[in-house]
Amino acid sequence: MSGMQRPISRWSRRLRIRTRLGLAFGLLLLLLMGLAALSVYRLTGLSEALNRIVDDQAVIRDSVNEINRNAEAVARKLLVLMSPDAELRVAAYPEINSANNRLDDAMQRLAMVLPAGPRTERLADVRQRLADYRTSYVDVRGLIERDDFQAARALLGSDTESALSLFVSAIHQLAASEERAGTAQARELRDQIDADRTGVLALCIGALIAGALLAVGVTRSIINPLKQAEDGAELIAQGQYGHRITVDSADELGHMAAAMNTMAAAVGEREAELRRLADVDLLTGLPQRARFIADGDRLLASLPEREQQAVLICIDVDRLKAVNSVLGFDAGDALLRGAAAKLEGLFEGVAAYGRLAGGTFAALAPVAQLDHGAALAAQLREEVEHKLSWQGQSLDLSVSLGVAHWPEHAADTEALLRRAEQAMFEAKRLRQDVAVFNPSAEAARALHLSLLSDLATAIQQDQLRQFLQPKRCLKTGRITGAEALVRWQHPQRGWLPPGDFVPFAERSGRIRQITDWMLARAVRTLAAWEVEGREPMSIAVNISTLDIQDQTLPARLAALLAEYRVDPGQLQLEVTETGLMSSGTDPIAVLNALKAWGVKLAIDDFGTGQSSLAYLQHLPVDELKIDRSFVQDVNADPRRQALLKSIVGVGQGLGLTVTAEGVENQAELDCIAACGCDLIQGYLLAKPMDLPDFQTWLGRTG
Repeated sequence: MSGMQRPISRWSRRLRIRTRLGLAFGLLLLLLMGLAALSVYRLTGLSEALNRIVDDQAVIRDSVNEINRNAEAVARKLLVLMSPDAELRVAAYPEINSANNRLDDAMQRLAMVLPAGPRTERLADVRQRLADYRTSYVDVRGLIERDDFQAARALLGSDTESALSLFVSAIHQLAASEERAGTAQARELRDQIDADRTGVLALCIGALIAGALLAVGVTRSIINPLKQAEDGAELIAQGQYGHRITVDSADELGHMAAAMNTMAAAVGEREAELRRLADVDLLTGLPQRARFIADGDRLLASLPEREQQAVLICIDVDRLKAVNSVLGFDAGDALLRGAAAKLEGLFEGVAAYGRLAGGTFAALAPVAQLDHGAALAAQLREEVEHKLSWQGQSLDLSVSLGVAHWPEHAADTEALLRRAEQAMFEAKRLRQDVAVFNPSAEAARALHLSLLSDLATAIQQDQLRQFLQPKRCLKTGRITGAEALVRWQHPQRGWLPPGDFVPFAERSGRIRQITDWMLARAVRTLAAWEVEGREPMSIAVNISTLDIQDQTLPARLAALLAEYRVDPGQLQLEVTETGLMSSGTDPIAVLNALKAWGVKLAIDDFGTGQSSLAYLQHLPVDELKIDRSFVQDVNADPRRQALLKSIVGVGQGLGLTVTAEGVENQAELDCIAACGCDLIQGYLLAKPMDLPDFQTWLGRTG
């Protein structure tokens, strides 16, 4: 851009777009109007010149013709003057004078239309010839008046006739000269028209070029800022809120760019505030999980290589839900703010710390030796646990801690935090104050997760097996039934005992699928025995806490019994006393529904769940199964014998059948029989067996 264009461009950008467009269109309109006016002016001039040439040529042509006619008339009348008849001569004089007057008028009209210059010089020559003719005419007339006809004829035939011929010749030359002059003027006019046409065309092209340049200039003054604004908007949309669009004009585009800059600044400020709020816990002011992990990674990266270690301590406030439910969330918030203040006072400037969620906090601190981590955890627990007064209420803040070591347990903060959280959960489960991450426990959890994913496949592919352990009546010695136990024949791990997957299935909710499988298998077994004509026996199936909360279980079980036409009294369901006591909902409704269908019910592991006799008498059960802990070595402890006898008496007093589980030797059997138990079950009688082995054992024992 040239030096002159830059000031023009800067000046134009101070104008509004509508002003620029108005000026551009106005200038183009002025150019068009100027071209139109110039064209009209030139066409008018050319038309007038053409009309003038035509008129002049007409006047000249008419004048020359008039002169020729009058010259011929004079020549004829001159012959009349030669007549001896005086009357004829007298009559010819007025006609000659009239013709001469018309010659003068024609000469005068010629003089009026001929311009000064060579053309008027030719007219002067014609006038001189006319004067010569008239002088000769006057001389002839004088001779005639003196009746000297001979001299007059001689003069008329020589000088007068010659003068008149010269005059006529001069008139013809003048006419020819004027015709050439008119032709030359017409040619000049045509050349002028061509020149004007070329000029107007050049002006039109110039106007088009000027208009195009003006349009390009105006367009660029609009498009370029728009392109800058578009590029800036894309950068802002990508999150570059610090980018600013150049504002170099005071027009609408400049205002728009300034508004976009203001918007970018406002959005950037709000996003920064949102990031800050997202990183910081509003209640305690501590960093949240994501920021804590980032701070921890920076801390670990800054530690000298192979010179220091670090511990990550996960802290969870105990009984926070109880405080919230009893005293309200304000009390719980006060408890958390107190813990956060202690944590911040202990670790500020020396460690990374933050609030993870709920009542869970974390701190990552460098230590010279891992033993210092235990001391640090003890110090943290001592600092955080304190009494808190809340509206007259005294609150004891207690915490559970999980510890993970860096780099032994994990290489980064996020993985280390997971390890510390697992250790904290383990501390809560074991009711310990502090627990250190145990890799072997992690391997067991990984095994459980793997088994959980395999369990659904095991049910679909019939990898589970039903094992039966017989029960014997002490009074008759007969085998009255069996307890169905589940076993898993894993295709890779082989036989898996129930302890490896049943507790985990209960915690994960998959136990319902196992229960449905066991019930179906037990009902099919009972149906097969009936078809074979075997002596009726019962089969007991264990159901979990989740099962006795399932309102649909009675209907499903009734449909299954009806499908295989099995007597409901041959099926017994066992639920542990602990399961009854830990059920979140009252299980009596489900148990009554099962009892209504004729299914037998038993309380398994009785004596371990701390149920009251008042609660026990409301349960619609048929059998109590005394837990192994009361049977083991009962023969060696008189107090245990008395307790066992009391349990048997209570059960039988309520009209229930009492079964002793886990009988393993004859001495235990003798004591159990002395206490009055109805049934026994245990390794002394038989271990759990699969169905073919169980049937073989029945045939062998009678």
